[in-house]
Amino acid sequence: MSRDDSIFDKPFSRRRVLGYGVAGAGLAAMPWQLSLAAQIEAEAADQAMRQRAIPATGEKIPVIGMGSSGSFETRDPATQADLAEVMKEFVAMGGTLVDTSPSYGNAETNIGDIARQTGVRDQLFMATKVRKRSREQTLDQFRASIDALGEPIDLLQIHNFIGLDNQWATLKQLKEEGRVRYIGITHYLTSAFDELEHQMATKDMDFVQFNYSIITPDAEKRLLPLAADHGIAVLVNRAFNDGRIFGQTRGQALPEYAKEFDCFSWAQFALKYVLANESVTAVIPATSDPKHLRDNMHAGYGKLPDAQMRKRMRETIAEL
Repeated sequence: MSRDDSIFDKPFSRRRVLGYGVAGAGLAAMPWQLSLAAQIEAEAADQAMRQRAIPATGEKIPVIGMGSSGSFETRDPATQADLAEVMKEFVAMGGTLVDTSPSYGNAETNIGDIARQTGVRDQLFMATKVRKRSREQTLDQFRASIDALGEPIDLLQIHNFIGLDNQWATLKQLKEEGRVRYIGITHYLTSAFDELEHQMATKDMDFVQFNYSIITPDAEKRLLPLAADHGIAVLVNRAFNDGRIFGQTRGQALPEYAKEFDCFSWAQFALKYVLANESVTAVIPATSDPKHLRDNMHAGYGKLPDAQMRKRMRETIAEL
């Protein structure tokens, strides 16, 4: 099954019945419809999206978040309707954490505007970044993010080590003053892992963000165990290797064994592999396509593969 024909885009998917209701549309419901709705709602009570705790506080967040690099950067008004649907579906399907940055084009402005217009801003766990080298510039950039996104800013991260040595104290002060709730650092390259390891071991951070995937599993060796040892929440970027996973799996049938861990698309295959590592707090795939958003979100539901199954998954990908 390819990325483009996920079963979760079908008009009467489980989520659509739950979200909009059979009788809730103002139509007379037949007895079989009421029975189906009741059955689905009963099942849903035991099938909320998986959540994991932020070690610093114990606060739980859903395991599927949403990135915004590329997806929310556009200034094209023609895409705004899709972005609004993505935002509404994200929240309706159990998502809260949105990760962005001032460097992602118009993403902060789009996210803030759409979140307010769709009435979901208060339900979001908002994460953004700073990438300036002086304290004054850092504070100016943070104020601009507040203007765009609104408050609260739940997580503030130093982007790709920029200004890290000088500005970590600034982030700590913002946290102490209650302007942000959590602080952390980010990077997106495996080549940065040595420096990430050093920073994780020497700084009192709440979150760290780095790349990890079934194609690039290097973080399993040192960073994920280190995060667990130091009580650092982990956000995973590039779980699809910038789309490489879909080029590699295009035209390939999803293995039958994927059903054993409630997986029905290659996107879910990749995301569930990442989430199966319990040191991962959340993964943040980015998309501007409502169909892909729904597909991604379903990876946060149901079973996850165990260690033996994950080995089998790696072998499957290696053979393609």
